Parts: sequence; structure tokens; C-alpha cells
Amino acid sequence: MPVRFILPGVAFYSCHPRMKFPEHRPGTFWRSFVIVLIISAAYALIARLLFPALGHRFNIISVAFIFGMPFALGALVCYLGYRLDSPRPFWHRWAPKLVMLLAVAGSWAVHLEALVCLVVALPIVIPCAAAGGWSMHLSLQKRSKDRLLVSFIVLLPYAMAPVEAWWSTPHETRVMTDSVRIQAGADTIWKQIYQVPAIQSHELPSQWIYHLGFPRPIAATIDREGIGAVRHATFERDVSFFEIVTDWQPLKKLSFTIKADPDFVPRSAFDEHIIVGGRFYDVLNGTYEIEPQSDGSCILHLSSTHRLSTPFNGYAGWWSEWVMSQIQVSILQVIRNRCEAASFPETVRSQS
Repeated sequence: MPVRFILPGVAFYSCHPRMKFPEHRPGTFWRSFVIVLIISAAYALIARLLFPALGHRFNIISVAFIFGMPFALGALVCYLGYRLDSPRPFWHRWAPKLVMLLAVAGSWAVHLEALVCLVVALPIVIPCAAAGGWSMHLSLQKRSKDRLLVSFIVLLPYAMAPVEAWWSTPHETRVMTDSVRIQAGADTIWKQIYQVPAIQSHELPSQWIYHLGFPRPIAATIDREGIGAVRHATFERDVSFFEIVTDWQPLKKLSFTIKADPDFVPRSAFDEHIIVGGRFYDVLNGTYEIEPQSDGSCILHLSSTHRLSTPFNGYAGWWSEWVMSQIQVSILQVIRNRCEAASFPETVRSQS
């Protein structure tokens, strides 16, 4: 008689510990695939909803969820495919990756996750799901206590999370610097950096981050000149950052701290896992520096310091640097175009 195992929100059947898998049966593949997809999607959805509900020891941004859940999903897909259909190679080679990809697409379709988060997660979750499928395949070759094995693997993320929570999340700061050469004098550039008039949509270059849902910069105002001045930077969707000037060297350098209050930034503007000023990520300060050149042009440098607090800062840092570089480069290009238009209006007009 089959024994029913109840997992977190998922019920499935397994047979005798030394289960014999069925041979290829015509007409069973697509029916089996639909059943596997439904059960596996339910497992992934319940894990996504259950982790935040279980308390501070169960974090979405964790090894247990980002690595453990896809691994368990891949193992579950392979096991169910073998159980419902047959041990054909599809179930351990392709099905785990395909089901994981469909789960990712579904979470975006129902607005459970932001597109940028899913893009960042894909290079991790797809290989982990594939590894789970292959691990289950190799384990089932021994035909030894498979029902205990699949139960253990499916529950593994829930066992890993509390253990992982005992270790403090490492904090890491990184400095990002981007530069652009501007055919204009330092006085012209200075007027464009300490405050930035409203940016029109056509002024911003097309960057991937904006297509992925990041708010576009709008303007930056300042209440006065000098150290201690408050600079107010605004972005789309009512996102605001308050910046306190810490270094004011006219025609040379402008530095400021950046304060992003997570309670002030609208939740609809950023995904909760990448919100600036939140638990996992923050931008701490920024600096503009003008470097005059012998030919009369200037190189404008824009740097920023940001904090990462994830269990995998090396991987997250690569993405955060890419995102920050896209933002900084787009702002620098706007400043360059404005400065060159102010210095050589007729040349810019003829080129356009």
C-alpha cells in the first residue's frame, strides 16, 4: 500500500522503500509532466510564502532558500517524474531546469518578485535545480530508502535556515567609480552637478536597469551652497534621497552622504529585497570630482560607496556594481550632453 507523505503544502505518494519504477508507457508523459509541474510549483510557491511567515530565522536572501529550495525542487521533479512516468533521462536532465524556469516566470507574472531580482537569481537557481535532479537520479539508482531521501531533501531548506541564522550576515562596502570626458570648462560642469534640473525622458540613455524596473532619476535640488547643505535627489515613483554635503570645493569636488529611509521610499518603487537603505543593501555616499585636462576639456568622475549585507556578497556585489555603474553612467551622460550643449550650442544643434 502506498504511504502518503505530507510536506509543507505538498502531498505526494511513494511506494515501498525499494520502489520499482515503471517502464515507458505511451500516453503518460504529458499527463505526468502536468502533475509534476503543478506539485513542484505548489512546493516552490509555498516555500516562497512560508519562509517570510516563519520569522527572522527564515530569510529569502539566504543560502537555504536561494540554493537549497531550487536543489530540493529539482530533486522533487526527478522523483515524481520517475514515479509517475518512467526513469527516462528527461526527468533528471531537463525537467528540473524547465520547471524551475517556469516557476521563475510565474513568480514574475503574478508580481511575486521583481524582474531584476529574478534576473539576478537565475544563474543560481537553474544550476541548483539541475544539481538536485542529477543528485536524485544518482541516489535512486541504488533503490535504497528513496521515500526517506526525497522527504529529507524537500525539507532540507527548512532545516538549513535556522542553522544558517546562527551566523551573522557579513557586511561589505564597495566603491564604484565611473568617468566621462566633457568638452566644457569646470565652471560649466560645476553648475550641472551641485544641482541637476529636471531630466527629460529623452535625455537618459537606454539602460537595461530601467527596462528591468529601476526608477529613473528626475532631478536634484539643493537648499544652499557649502558644507552642510541638503541636496534632495528625486527619482521616478516618488523615490527621494536626502544628501548632506560633506565636501564643497567649487569647480573641483562635491561630496555628500546619502540617506535613504526604507519607510519613506515607496514599496512599489523597489523590490523589498533590494530596497536602498534596507537590510541587504544601501548606498552610503557619493562624490563628483572634476579633473581639468590640458586641451580645455575635463574628466568628470562620479563615485559612490554602497553596503552589501548578504550571505553571498561576492555574487551580489557583482550585480550591485553593474547596476550602480548603469545608473552613474546614465547620469554622467546627461551632464556631459548638457554641458557640451551649453558650451557649443551651435555644434550640438547641427549634430542633432
